Amino acid sequence: MHALSHLFEPRGIAIVGASADLTRIGGQPVRALNRFGFRGAVYPVNPKYREIDGLRCYASVADIGAPCDVALIAVPAQAASEAVRACGAAGIPFCIVLSAGYRETGADGAALEAQLRQAAAKTGTRLIGPNCQGLLNLTTRLYAGFGSVFQEPELLAGSVSMVSQSGGFGFSVLMSCGARGIGFRVAISTGNEADVTTPEVIEALIEDPGTRIICAYIESVADGRRLMAAGRRALAAGKPLLVWKSGNSADGARAASSHTGSMTGRYDIYRAAFRQSGIIEIFDIDDLADACRAFLGGILPAGPRVASVGISGGAGILFTDRAIARGLTLAKFGDETNKVLRAAIPSYGSIVNPVDVTASVFNDFALLTDVINAMLADPEVDQLAVMLASLPGEGALRSARAIREAIARHNKPIMLAWVPSRKRAEAAYALLDEGHVPIYESPVRVAEAAVKLAGFSAVRSAAPPAPPPNVKRITLPAGGGPLDEVRSKALLAQIGIPVAREVVLPADCEQPAALDLQYPVAVKILSRDIAHKSEVGGVMLGITGIDGIAAAIRSIRANLKRQRPEAAIDGFIVAEIITDGLETLIGVVRDPSFGPVVAFGLGGIATEALKDVAYRVAPFGIDVARAMIGELRAAALFGAFRGRGALDVEALAEAIARVSVLAAQEERIAELDINPLFVRPRGQGVVAADALIITKP
Repeated sequence: MHALSHLFEPRGIAIVGASADLTRIGGQPVRALNRFGFRGAVYPVNPKYREIDGLRCYASVADIGAPCDVALIAVPAQAASEAVRACGAAGIPFCIVLSAGYRETGADGAALEAQLRQAAAKTGTRLIGPNCQGLLNLTTRLYAGFGSVFQEPELLAGSVSMVSQSGGFGFSVLMSCGARGIGFRVAISTGNEADVTTPEVIEALIEDPGTRIICAYIESVADGRRLMAAGRRALAAGKPLLVWKSGNSADGARAASSHTGSMTGRYDIYRAAFRQSGIIEIFDIDDLADACRAFLGGILPAGPRVASVGISGGAGILFTDRAIARGLTLAKFGDETNKVLRAAIPSYGSIVNPVDVTASVFNDFALLTDVINAMLADPEVDQLAVMLASLPGEGALRSARAIREAIARHNKPIMLAWVPSRKRAEAAYALLDEGHVPIYESPVRVAEAAVKLAGFSAVRSAAPPAPPPNVKRITLPAGGGPLDEVRSKALLAQIGIPVAREVVLPADCEQPAALDLQYPVAVKILSRDIAHKSEVGGVMLGITGIDGIAAAIRSIRANLKRQRPEAAIDGFIVAEIITDGLETLIGVVRDPSFGPVVAFGLGGIATEALKDVAYRVAPFGIDVARAMIGELRAAALFGAFRGRGALDVEALAEAIARVSVLAAQEERIAELDINPLFVRPRGQGVVAADALIITKP
């Protein structure tokens, strides 16, 4: 039993607002529940009727007087709150509100939704929806909803379950996957999620013994960290969580003062959250169906090493190209494997991975059996792709038998690229379908499926992430808004991030005295009103003496008088320039769903030009920070490069992790930039040359 057990498998279900017209929203579920084999009781509720579709119709839910766990609410939005109160009074624990006309329509609808939520909370009834399409459980023949999918009595039952924030689209995905032979157990449309949310449904599906794979279509979630926690639970349970995220293109620009805030979109944050919690991102129906096929095979590879064998050399090359491009490794065969391959494969074939047995298999089908077993027996092979082109008839059946036997013997995944018509290979298809052997139309799709299997296996077997470092608590100044560079860097120094050596000159300085700094230096405006100094001519670089500092101060004053005459001048910073480091950026934004998120990328002028940035939800440890560094397209710059030695990646990773803890500890930090953070040669650490912290009141 889990929190939604009686929702997924109700003993009885009421249809409030049931209609005698079985084509209407209130009539479709009566017909489907009554005629499609639902195992529980069905209670139409409408005082206008005594009977609907041969079933007794009740005047109110209070009259039912028998176990009833779910009520479908099919009345107008204005009447739904009263219907929910009546269900709560009758002891019905779940209401699925099919009605539309709530916050999706504007302020008046939002007020109705608030009333609906209050009615449910007062009676202890849980709400699905409103503005949803309903619930399916194909293993119990529960058709509790409306629309085309609820008029299909032959939908295929299976062990894949789905939660979708879009009813129409989500159920069309189910039907499309069903046409591909993928059976579903539970499918639920959550609509506006006034109460029960997508992460809560996922949690229940993790505990549901009939569900092996969980799919979700989401547009957004209110509690991103709960989604991440559900992802980790699914991973621990060995249930792949496949998430299709839409609404990704409109959030790229946001009003923000920091570089990080201006270049971070919500989709960046979702993708980071998926990566951190073992969630597998899906991009299309074919992608979803292909992943389900792979995971329904029930066997995970031990590592990333793949091999392929086929009767077409081109297919093997296509598979290999995509597999390598997506991070898999081409297996190198051992001596025993090579010995078998040399003996079995004609000289005009290829015994090198990808293996080509040629069309000679048509003359000797035992050849393919021997080769497949030899390759799977090799400890260097973690999973195998078999390319059978359009092999039909007896050859296909023999190959199918060989594949089933090899999987049973070696317990390693095999996936096929194979496209004969069903009527020419019906027996082979049946044998492979029975064993859940995944079949794809192209070698490229086989490679993508292999990537998902290997990735899920790697994340499951990875060591637990290191805990976040201990970071000293700081005290932020009262009030809200940007902190100037000096105060921002002072706070960073308190959490263990080195800052550049510098001197602050007063705002009225004309000719400074000798300074205990190493030249060259940078001269920068210090102003609480200016977040990005270089954009207004507030930075002068490469200054080599006292007179140069004085000239730089005069130039900065003149620039501000032209571009920002209203800005306060609080002083001038004279800072040593780091000449042996690579400029990077560490930033923080605070997302409404996920909270503090850390960004890392190249710094200086490259930050927004290249947008080569990695993201993670805070807090995290040093190993996650290392992974962020390795994700950059420019990651090679941190190693030995063009005669320069490797940089201090460990000190950089420590700094990123420390910022993540700071962001998590201090809820008043709205945004943060360290740009640039110089990464110096190995053993010499990092130095923050500039920083901006923006606080909330």
